Amino acid sequence: MKVTVMSDVAHRFDPGEAVFIQGERLSIVSSTPFRSGQIILSFTGVASPTEAQPLVGQFLTVPSSEVPDLPEGEYFHFQLLGLKVVTDTGEELGEITEILETGSNDVYIVTGDGGEVLIPALNSVITDIGLDEGVMSVVLPDGIR
Repeated sequence: MKVTVMSDVAHRFDPGEAVFIQGERLSIVSSTPFRSGQIILSFTGVASPTEAQPLVGQFLTVPSSEVPDLPEGEYFHFQLLGLKVVTDTGEELGEITEILETGSNDVYIVTGDGGEVLIPALNSVITDIGLDEGVMSVVLPDGIR
C-alpha cells in the first residue's frame, strides 16, 4: 500500500512494527521509500490489491501509549481535533474539525452553530489548551469572522 507519512517518529514504519487501521492490528512486513513523504508498506495478511482495497483512504494509527512525549506547548493533531473552542469573552465558537497545515503556521477550522471560523495557531491567538477539559481558549484578532 502507498502511504503518506504524517509521523515524525523514527522507525514508526520499520518491518516488525505494528499499526492499526480501524482498530485492526497490522504488522509491517516491508517498508520502501517511494516519493517525498510517501512509502510503500506491506502487511502480514494483506497479500493482494483486493485485500488492501478496504484499507484505502484510512488512517494508520498507533496506541496512545506508543506516542512520544512532546515538548511543553506542542500537541499532536489528534489531540486537538474535537476540542471545544471558547473565546476570552466566553463565547463558544464550536469545535476543531480540521487542521490545515500552511507554510507558516497551522490553521484550525472550528465548526459551530455560527458556521466555520478559521483560527491561526499562533501564541498571540491561542491562550490555553486544556486537553483534560477538552477546551481551547482563544483571543480572536480583528477581522476573524
